[in-house]
Amino acid sequence: MTEKNEQQKKQVNDWLKYQKKYAHGKLSRAIALGSLNGLLMIIQTAMLAYLIDLVIFPSEDLSLTNSLSNSVTTESILFSETTLISMALVAVIFCRAALGYFSECYSRRGAMDIKANIRSRLLNRLFQFGPAYTQTKGSAKLSHLLHQGIDSLEDYFAGYLPVIAYCAVIPLAILIAVFPIDWQSGLILLITAPMVPFFMILIGHKAQRLNQEHWAKLQRMSSHFLDIIQGLTQLKIFNASRREIAAVKKISDDYGDETMGILKIAFLSSFVLEFLASISIALVAVVLGFRLYYGDVDYVFALWVLLLAPEFYLPFRQLGTQYHAKMAGVTAAEDLVEVLSQPQVHYSLEEKFTAPFSISLVQAEFAYPDRSNALTQVNIEFSSQGLYAVIGESGSGKSTLIDMVLGFVQPDSGQVVVNNQPLTAANRDHWLKHCGWISQQAQVFYGSLAFNIALSDNYQDDLVIEALEKAGLASFVQTLEQGIESEIGEDGAGLSGGQAQRLALARVFYHQPDVLILDEPTSHLDQQTEQIITSSINAYAENHIVIVIAHRLHTVIDAKKIIVLEQGKVIETGTHQELLSHDGYYAQQVNV
Repeated sequence: MTEKNEQQKKQVNDWLKYQKKYAHGKLSRAIALGSLNGLLMIIQTAMLAYLIDLVIFPSEDLSLTNSLSNSVTTESILFSETTLISMALVAVIFCRAALGYFSECYSRRGAMDIKANIRSRLLNRLFQFGPAYTQTKGSAKLSHLLHQGIDSLEDYFAGYLPVIAYCAVIPLAILIAVFPIDWQSGLILLITAPMVPFFMILIGHKAQRLNQEHWAKLQRMSSHFLDIIQGLTQLKIFNASRREIAAVKKISDDYGDETMGILKIAFLSSFVLEFLASISIALVAVVLGFRLYYGDVDYVFALWVLLLAPEFYLPFRQLGTQYHAKMAGVTAAEDLVEVLSQPQVHYSLEEKFTAPFSISLVQAEFAYPDRSNALTQVNIEFSSQGLYAVIGESGSGKSTLIDMVLGFVQPDSGQVVVNNQPLTAANRDHWLKHCGWISQQAQVFYGSLAFNIALSDNYQDDLVIEALEKAGLASFVQTLEQGIESEIGEDGAGLSGGQAQRLALARVFYHQPDVLILDEPTSHLDQQTEQIITSSINAYAENHIVIVIAHRLHTVIDAKKIIVLEQGKVIETGTHQELLSHDGYYAQQVNV
């Protein structure tokens, strides 16, 4: 287990390093500017120390000159040594401010480029995997990963990585500057420097474990909240909302306690780093004080070293602050690597499917992780136009069968064949261009009625109206002031369940897919609306392949073929009359 964790950690770190190329050199420029800023800081402290020494201890020649001359011209004051150094010091300060500003800009823009690239790749990969993958992983978890997870990488790239570089450059430059002047102080800096990262690593191990637990709890909380929002209607109906409010409060309190625990570790680590840095700086100051007292070092050099001491430890203290950003980024990167490391699908550029279609499942088998087979040795054929019905109890494999026909899941063994061509992930997008889908609860988007049918702002009014007439919504549209331009609320707000289903059916009539798949399209509908939709589906099946997952058996009496599934196996196929004569599962369900 330890070896596996080490390999996973190495894979995540290598992946994070590889992402730097998507910053297009911005991070490198940020680090270069920041390092130059650190070198200017050494010059700035030297100038400041010399200026202070010049003001407090003026040279003997300058004192003699002042005693002989009671008045000094404006020009001589302007170009005096003190004035020149002061002007140079101000110039260096402005240069450092500009370098710091541009370094921060480059690092943030580079991090934003990396985030945009990762987010785009993650979205593309999720679209490749299809809805079956998102349902397995959980939409709330993936949504959280897509937003907060990727956002947490910004501080890693814009904060942690530059500071790592500064820790390698700036302390080394300071040591090179200090050792020739005062090797004793340089030795103190050199010995005390490793103490800061050492204690940071000790604290970091516990903090990283807490960060991983915190991330996992946040994902679970996101999934729980999404489930509550989606089931809000049911919770109100069954008077369970107060119980869920209490559960949400407990989960939120637990999450708050977890966050405070991480903050406690963060504050503790910051305190330790500041304490060690302060002790080290004090040690340098005490040693310099004694050496100044005994005259072993010049004042200007002692002051310069003392000014450099806090700057020597500053990158290490910043590293301690950014270390928590690093842990948050690594924790999110673990989930990102899990998704993005899946095999890449290389799409076929050739159009391989043309109507009319013949769809066959040949010895197809599929099993979800840690579960028994969802489908076992399935052999089905959907050939030519007609209505095909798939029935069976919950968990019998109906939805998995449909996902396989659409190409969202690939068989573990066997294959799906369309017009004698195997259906694979590479040619799935070509296949989906010919398919349509209506679920139990039709998806309705916020926008106009016409947009919801055409799924585009570019549509033909006459085709939209014709589709609405076929779906039985023409009379409803006539009651609307703006007609097909009338706005619809999110998730069909303002429409009844039957109207939403007929709107989805109108969408099908507008796009005219060659293969239409429906998941119990008449569920939760009244009898009159059910009859309208059933007749519309039967009419559409006269010239297209229509596959229906059905629970209401009376809606599929006219089906060309009825397929009965039980525990992932096809146990019966045939027409309504044929299956009644067999006196099997279907006949028993009809009689019931």
